[in-house]
Amino acid sequence: MKNLFTTIVSVISALLYSTSIYANPSPAFHQCTKAFTYDIYLSQQKIGYLTRTLRWQDKNVDIYSYSKVDIVVAKSKLKQQSRVYWSEKRNSFLTQSFSRQITGLLAGSASATFSEEGSRSVINYNGATANFSSTDIPIMDGDAVGSQIRHNLIEGKTSFNFKLQDTDDVDHYFFEVKGKEKIKTRFGRLNAFRVEQVRKHDRKLVMWFAPDVDYQLVKATYKRKLLNLQALLTNSNIKCPNQLAKIN
Repeated sequence: MKNLFTTIVSVISALLYSTSIYANPSPAFHQCTKAFTYDIYLSQQKIGYLTRTLRWQDKNVDIYSYSKVDIVVAKSKLKQQSRVYWSEKRNSFLTQSFSRQITGLLAGSASATFSEEGSRSVINYNGATANFSSTDIPIMDGDAVGSQIRHNLIEGKTSFNFKLQDTDDVDHYFFEVKGKEKIKTRFGRLNAFRVEQVRKHDRKLVMWFAPDVDYQLVKATYKRKLLNLQALLTNSNIKCPNQLAKIN
């Protein structure tokens, strides 16, 4: 049970950080605040939720995440704060830092800092420090990766790859846009981009981003061996100066 629960929390942490911010941010939207809530399912049974709030300050955004998962006797809560920024040089969202705390069965903490332009990272996980570097593409956290996927969709790109900082390693992820599909969501039937993780034959990760809901992630599924996870967007609240965009 503990190994399964560890995997579930890890997948949720990476999967749902795909909710993102404005692509190539316009100064008019730098003060926007966004809040999102997702329900999480394991084998079609609801096991928890995740909420995220994003607050802009110029070209930086602070992202606050909270998740609660309850599987029979195994319970855990996750809190994370990330700072992501827009890099003109890279034409990309990058990570400045993040901190993560898990309480319950998998109690532990992690914090990371990233060098300018993402060529190096330092992570402290439960008191142990590790250093990583990349010479080709920047190292990012899940918030920056999700934001950049959304940016790429708006720009019309159909394939992209990222290096994602985990607590004990840096993993290389590859994605492809498989087209558009009409899917059932909390907000009705929507046209959505279908994005799949590729080059992994032992798992299947699929994400749907809906242009009519601010190009946000509205649905995600992850299947690997015994795992059958699903995340569904249930609430979206976007507030900008002199405007309010809200979907309940």
